[in-house]
Amino acid sequence: MNETDEMLLAEATSPVCINLQMMRSSHYILRVYDEAYRPFGIRATQLPVLGAVARRQPVTIRQIADELESERSVMSRKLQVMEKNGWVREDPEASGKEKMFTLTKKGKELIQKILPVRLDVQQRLMSALTKDELNLLLTLCNKLKAVS
Repeated sequence: MNETDEMLLAEATSPVCINLQMMRSSHYILRVYDEAYRPFGIRATQLPVLGAVARRQPVTIRQIADELESERSVMSRKLQVMEKNGWVREDPEASGKEKMFTLTKKGKELIQKILPVRLDVQQRLMSALTKDELNLLLTLCNKLKAVS
C-alpha cells in the first residue's frame, strides 16, 4: 500500500469522519428499535411509513417519500411489504395515475400495540442525554440537513 492509499484509508476510517459517526449512531439506534419491535414483526424503518399512511390516508407513494425525505422507490418497496403483511392496502376508490394507500384494521391495531413500545425506546434513548444535549443534537441534525 502506498502513502496515498494509507492516507485515504486513515481518513475514511477517522473518528472525526461525520459520515462514519452518523452511520454508527444510526445503526445503534435502529438496532435498539428493531429489537423492541421484533415481537410485532415490524422494522424500525417501516414504522414511520406506516405512521405517514395513518396520518395522511389516502396517501400516494410520492407524498410519503416527500414527508419522510426519502426516495419513491424505497417507499414503494416498503409499502409492498406492508401490503403483503396486511397493514396497508391500495385504495380501490382512488383515481388518477398514482396508487393511493390506506391503513387496514390490522395496521391500526399494530400502531396501537407498538406505540407504547416506541415511546419506551425513545425515552430510554433520550435518557442517555441531558436536555441541553438533546436540544443540541436536534439543532445539529437540522443544521446538517440544511447543507444537503
